[in-house]
Amino acid sequence: MTDAQLDNAIVRHAQSASRWKTVCFSALLVAALSAASMGVAAHQTSASAAAPSASATATMQSQAQPTVSPSPTPTITPTPTLAQVIPAAFANLSQLDGSSTLASAGVELNEMQRSQLMERIEDFRAQGYQASFVVVDMRTGAAIASYGGMPMYTASSIKAPYIVSLAQTGAVDINAVATSATADAAGLNQLITQTLQVSDNDTYEALYKRFGAAPTMQWLAGTGATTGLNGYYGDVTAIDLARMWVNSYDYLFGASADAADAQERTWLAQQMRSSLNSSIAAVHGEGEIVASKAGWIYGEGNLYAYNDAGIVIPAGSMQLSEKPQGYVLSMLTNACARDDLLTALAQTVDDAMRAA
Repeated sequence: MTDAQLDNAIVRHAQSASRWKTVCFSALLVAALSAASMGVAAHQTSASAAAPSASATATMQSQAQPTVSPSPTPTITPTPTLAQVIPAAFANLSQLDGSSTLASAGVELNEMQRSQLMERIEDFRAQGYQASFVVVDMRTGAAIASYGGMPMYTASSIKAPYIVSLAQTGAVDINAVATSATADAAGLNQLITQTLQVSDNDTYEALYKRFGAAPTMQWLAGTGATTGLNGYYGDVTAIDLARMWVNSYDYLFGASADAADAQERTWLAQQMRSSLNSSIAAVHGEGEIVASKAGWIYGEGNLYAYNDAGIVIPAGSMQLSEKPQGYVLSMLTNACARDDLLTALAQTVDDAMRAA
């Protein structure tokens, strides 16, 4: 080999070695970078496993702590005012089946109430008497009746509604009468007091002769009443007698405290407290307000009746215009002198109203 050839071979060997160094260095560099990249990826994977994403965290929290829905806001039913109850009462009285043994409007009787009332009704029938009654819940206007459409002789039970009709229509000046402001007013005061407290027939007839039936018929207009006064007494249904006492509740207890004649209305209601022979009053304590009027006749003119009707208001009741309380009850029977039967019926009705 010539010197020139040897020199060329050395140069080519050197170039080849240089290329291999470069290749090896590059391969080592790639391997190192690849390893570093894998380490980073492994670290990220580990971190991801150790710390879940925000959405995954929220999902796990949701599963761990179930969402509790807020309690619904309770519905508050406003108490009806007396101005709302009165027309409701008249409407329900008109809807009653007056020929039914036991009917209701505006309320559903439960089995116990129905059973107890039917037992009291049967007490009269089993002993040969006729009886009808109507009760009106003055909190709602709901009504319950037994034979409520059967006309029966009123006897003296008509006297209190008659006198209320005179006062409410203005036939008598209740302000003057209550205070005996004049000699005539003092005379009327005496007539009204005797009629209501001891059921004096002569004083009642004196009032009727002076004022007649017109004020009462005017007073009943718009109530749906189909029976009224026919002479001093006459026949009415328990439904219509209840209408009269609903009207009386409105007048006697519905006036606001600052009404001009509030004290005079209170005076009139007071004359109906502890009414003679009242079976309704007999089953209530002194703390309760009971304004009632009984009526009875034992065969004179071949007429038989033992009746009672009125208003019952629980003790402590106030502002009855805004929050009416209690009930109206009318009972018409021919069970002469059987106050035990009427008292038992009045007590059962009271129990039913308290449970309503």
